[in-house]
Amino acid sequence: MKTFTFHFSQRRAFALAAWLFLFFPALLLAKQEPQDIPSKIVKATVFRQGAEVHREGRTSIPAGRSVLKFSGLSPSLNPQSIQFKASGNFTILSVQHQLNYLTDQQPNKEIEALTKKKDTFTQGLKREHALRQVYEEEENLLLANKQIGGQQNGVPIEGLKATADYFRTRLREVKLEKLDIDQRIEAIQDTINRLQAQLQQLNASRQSRSVSEVLVAVDAPSSLRAAFSISYLVSQAGWSPIYDLRIESVGKPVKLDYKAQVYQQSGEDWKEVELALSTGKPMSTAQRPVMDTWWLREYAIAAVPRNEMKSMEMVVVEEMEDAALTSRGVPAQGPQVQAYDQATTFEFQIQTPYDIPSDGQQYVVSIGEESLPASYEYYAAPRLNPHAFLTANVTEWEQYRLLGGPANLFFEGTYLGKSYLNPNVASDTLSFSLGIDEGIAISRKKEKQYTDRQFIGNKKTEAIGWEIELRNNKRQAVSIVIEDQYPVSTTEEIEVELEAHKGATVDKATGMLRWEVDLKPGETKTLGFRYSVKYPKRMNLVLE
Repeated sequence: MKTFTFHFSQRRAFALAAWLFLFFPALLLAKQEPQDIPSKIVKATVFRQGAEVHREGRTSIPAGRSVLKFSGLSPSLNPQSIQFKASGNFTILSVQHQLNYLTDQQPNKEIEALTKKKDTFTQGLKREHALRQVYEEEENLLLANKQIGGQQNGVPIEGLKATADYFRTRLREVKLEKLDIDQRIEAIQDTINRLQAQLQQLNASRQSRSVSEVLVAVDAPSSLRAAFSISYLVSQAGWSPIYDLRIESVGKPVKLDYKAQVYQQSGEDWKEVELALSTGKPMSTAQRPVMDTWWLREYAIAAVPRNEMKSMEMVVVEEMEDAALTSRGVPAQGPQVQAYDQATTFEFQIQTPYDIPSDGQQYVVSIGEESLPASYEYYAAPRLNPHAFLTANVTEWEQYRLLGGPANLFFEGTYLGKSYLNPNVASDTLSFSLGIDEGIAISRKKEKQYTDRQFIGNKKTEAIGWEIELRNNKRQAVSIVIEDQYPVSTTEEIEVELEAHKGATVDKATGMLRWEVDLKPGETKTLGFRYSVKYPKRMNLVLE
């Protein structure tokens, strides 16, 4: 009976072990010591929000089952986005992610250099304080022994004079030395404070004290050498476009420098990595919206408790604070770039390697240069500003894969200011204002002969005329658009009549007048328009 019981228990133990081996391989691998595998970031695909990091490496895999550990990864990587690929005759059993709070991130070289520099200045500060203390004790010694001679014995005049000269000279030297030391201490302390402030900013970008690790369980029939790649998404990264628009002179194409401001704060420094800039948003929802039936029913508006209102406001503030970024532009040389159109996005692949530290700062990456054919015209609204503004109009801009972003304007080698390039407008033309051209003189004055007032019954009629004079003082012919306006009535009691307008195009709905004028060098032209307004005497209207 005991022998039967022994054999039954033994068979049940073997069955349980086999079941655990088949269905829970991770439990069998848990006792194995993971093998640390070195890897290097070789590429980063940066999206408008977020980035995909690609690592590569090679390693030796022993025969049988083993666990490969990839450590030092971003603490904020998305575990669901991990992709592991390898080449070789072995089987990947599982891929797991874990956070390691016992291993800090790799030290930052800039932080190490600043720390050493701060320590050097700190030692210098200590030496200056020690030297100052020596002079302080010498000064106290001199002052403590300034009494010479005894109470009954006098001192010869020659000895008294020599002693006074010594005290005066030495005290002067000591006090001047103390002043010099104080100045050096103040300068050193200021340097230490600035270094400390910079260290605090850099350390703030490395708040996380953990690193990610990826454990890959493999099974190889024999030992081999294998190449592998691992990729994952991080959210603390992104890029935004910025442009430089340069125009050498009127008539020449607009030179567009397409750039990107790239930042990342993933906890990993990207060193000499291949950059790709994508317009996609991989971590946003990909599910199309579904509309349910709109049931119309009466309902009561419930009051929101004060504590709930406060919590909602806090959420909004936190989201805004998380989105805030400080920026620091770092110029970069223009690399070779290839652009690829995809189904819903497009991507720029930068051929030149870049360094993007994990400090949250913005680094400028050059995407490319384009020459945009443009037409030029002058524009003026003399009612608002008596100057002619030069504008550049670019057509067929859709082919350049432009995104909305700020633009720096340069004309004839001079910086004009900032503008905003907005390709999301429903227009086939992008227009840029290039500033005032003093070579075109414009004046607007009231036509005195036409101005008149009449009173008939309880109605008042006012007639007003304007003259606009244009003169081209440039050596070349120019085309200019002039816009002005007359008032538009908002009630039947007010009657507005536009009279002479000398060839202007009229928009009666808005009261806008538009002239397109060609001016030869040195030519002068006069435009004008007249209007009358009839309205009740009791009204006070502004008609000019």
